[in-house]
Amino acid sequence: MFEVVDVSKVLAFSGIWLAAALTPGANVAFTVSVSTRYGFWAGITGALGFVTGAVIYSLLVIFGLGLISAWFTPIIEVLRWVGTAYMLWLAWKLWNAPAMQLEEQDVNKTSYLKLYLQGLLICMTNPKAIIFFAVLIPQAIDTALPVLPQFIVVICAGALMSLSAHTVYASLGYGLGRAIPSPQARVVVNRIIAVIFVIGAVGLATAALPESI
Repeated sequence: MFEVVDVSKVLAFSGIWLAAALTPGANVAFTVSVSTRYGFWAGITGALGFVTGAVIYSLLVIFGLGLISAWFTPIIEVLRWVGTAYMLWLAWKLWNAPAMQLEEQDVNKTSYLKLYLQGLLICMTNPKAIIFFAVLIPQAIDTALPVLPQFIVVICAGALMSLSAHTVYASLGYGLGRAIPSPQARVVVNRIIAVIFVIGAVGLATAALPESI
């Protein structure tokens, strides 16, 4: 009588979301690169940008799917190429980044805001994200129960799973940043992550995306 969510559906949704958040990609590469160069909390700040983007996309799926469907193809194409260009730009910056020690990095309030906005932009320019949410979120909703409480629980659960996954990667990146023995090794790590961004950009540019949702 007082049940407002289907616990089994929410748990299944959370597990799928967590697995997706843990899967290596542009978001993970960004968290690792930031926490390697600037520290744990810098990585978390970027991750909060991802979480915000995920919440925005979830709200769009819940309340604006009809509008999204009507304009799906042009929106997807714009997001695809903006996201591709942005990842290539991040790759170029990392490839040419100086090999400074973790303690030498200066992260002030402005830098944290920049990292947050970069994380948000990476998430919001990935059209595959909204497709993922559009497919996954409806499966977590039981239409026999009040819908609004379920939406709130689902969004909060997804945000928590994203933040949990990126906390792991921020910790790994921070540990890696402190363990890298030399400036030369730091350059190698930066360039490996830059290559990951390039691969992500190529994958996004060439992905076969649906024409409608």
